[in-house]
This record gives sequence, C-alpha cells and structure tokens, in this order.
Amino acid sequence: MFTIGQILFFISLIILLVAEVVVFIILILIFISGFVSHTHGAPYVPIKKKLTKALLVFGELSPSDIFYDLGSGDGRVLITAARDFQIKKAIGYEIALWPYLKSNFLTKRLHLNNRVHIYRKDFFEGDLSAASFIYMYLFPKLVDKLAFKIANECQPGTKVLCPSFPIDITRHPEFRLLKSGKVGKINTYLYQKI
Repeated sequence: MFTIGQILFFISLIILLVAEVVVFIILILIFISGFVSHTHGAPYVPIKKKLTKALLVFGELSPSDIFYDLGSGDGRVLITAARDFQIKKAIGYEIALWPYLKSNFLTKRLHLNNRVHIYRKDFFEGDLSAASFIYMYLFPKLVDKLAFKIANECQPGTKVLCPSFPIDITRHPEFRLLKSGKVGKINTYLYQKI
C-alpha cells in the first residue's frame, strides 16, 4: 500500500510529464507552422500589438469597410479592426496551423467570431473581390504578386495598407499612393486601386 505522500508524488509526476508532452507538441506545431509560412514566402512575424491600432488609423479604416488581412497570423490586426473600428466583416487568410489556431481561439474568446472569419488557406486561392480595405504585412515578392491579384479582383477605390514594403506603382499603375509615413518606426504606405 502507498502512503499519501507517495500517491501525491506520483500524481505530480504524471502532471509534470503531461505538461512536458503538451509543451513539446506546441513547440512542434510552432516549428512546422514557421516552416510552412517560410515555404509560402513569408515567415510568421507579428506586428507589435501597440502599433496595430495606429496602423489602421493611418489607413483611415472605417466601420463601413470590408477588411481583409492577407497572412493574418495570430489575428491581432483583424481583432483590432473588429474591436476598435467596429468593422462588421473582417476576413483573414493564414496558411500556417499554429497562428491559425491561435487566431481562432482569440476571436472566439473575445466573442468576435461572428464578425471575424479566418480561413486556413493560401491567400492566392482566396476571393478578394468583396474587400474595400486590404492589409498586407508581407515581403516584397509577395506584395508584388498580390498587387496583380488585387488589381484583377478588387473594385476601384479599394484601399491597400502596406507596412514596411510598398507596392511598386511603376510596375502596378492600377494603384495610386494616397500617403506614406512612419507609424512607430515602420515605413507605411496606403494605396488605392484606381
């Protein structure tokens, strides 16, 4: 027969082992997600939370906009758009599993899942035609490729907000630069489809 102390020791040992397995599984998910993101052209690098609202203010996001975040990561920009700008419809595309799971968890926890919809798929396969405002914090190659997609699918007047990496309007004359400036330390560009 075991003493109470021995039973408690075994229970705490089992809890510790389960916690280690859970942490190990989460680390594997994060690693695989990083690999998937990198192979699709952009690693998961979230923008600082304190800058998300300032970026959307810079972009002049309004409650009537239909907001799209291409490469939405953990959903922080989508959440800010829905919560702080009262966006009725926010769509995110995220290919990597870990940020996708995290963003869905956060939107449900904040009771925003009726206005924020996140799809685990490549944004090149998504339909952008309903967007009136697109946010994309992506590397230059992806910005360039997406500019073609946005030009083909979106209506004139659609705004595109690009932190860090601009659209080359000499290559993409379908866009005009509305303004550029710094948000925090990030060069930021706001375009409109002509």
